[in-house]
Amino acid sequence: MTEHPQKPVTKAKPTTTRPKKSYRASQKREMTRAFKQDAFESAAWKVFSGIGLDAATVRDIVALSNVSPGSFYNYYKTKEAIFDIILVKVAQRVRGAARQARSEEDNLDAMLQKSQCAAFRELLSIHGAPHFLELNQHHIRAKLFNMSETREMLDDLKQNLLRLVPMKNTSPERMDFIAAAVLTTALEGLLYIARNPLVDIDQTSHLTAGMAAAGIRAAAAAAG
Repeated sequence: MTEHPQKPVTKAKPTTTRPKKSYRASQKREMTRAFKQDAFESAAWKVFSGIGLDAATVRDIVALSNVSPGSFYNYYKTKEAIFDIILVKVAQRVRGAARQARSEEDNLDAMLQKSQCAAFRELLSIHGAPHFLELNQHHIRAKLFNMSETREMLDDLKQNLLRLVPMKNTSPERMDFIAAAVLTTALEGLLYIARNPLVDIDQTSHLTAGMAAAGIRAAAAAAG
């Protein structure tokens, strides 16, 4: 009997499936944490802009966030703690805008005016900022100069003042005072704009910058 050769068996190619995107448990926890914190801080901004820190309660913030009260206390403990975090983030945005505008100028008046105008516009671009400033101004005044972000803003300003004005004979303590006075003048201008939304930002920044520049020149002249 003649044997016929068997046809080779063709093996089916294994099908490959893409593995589902997976996250480590720590990544999931971090994503959940970030989501909840963002929800709380967004809700807190709306509450603080609507009724202010004094009238606000943790319950108000939690209700608006749609996140559990227990999670709030895990992250913040108090309404003051989340207020401070929001204030820091606002200060960081303002510092970035002012720093960018300040670095582009080689004239004292223009440097002050453009940096203050940029800071005003950056802050007021945030929805609800005028009400936030108006309702919480006493807390902002009390906390501002104790914040590390404010000290960094003052350091930025002092470096630029030394770059543009002959102040080598001015003591470090006096430089601290001058920079703080400039920042305080700008803050008053910002609060004025917050109370009077129709006020022209450019005109206000010209006024506050002009006042600050005159004081700086007087201080430099006195130091010799």
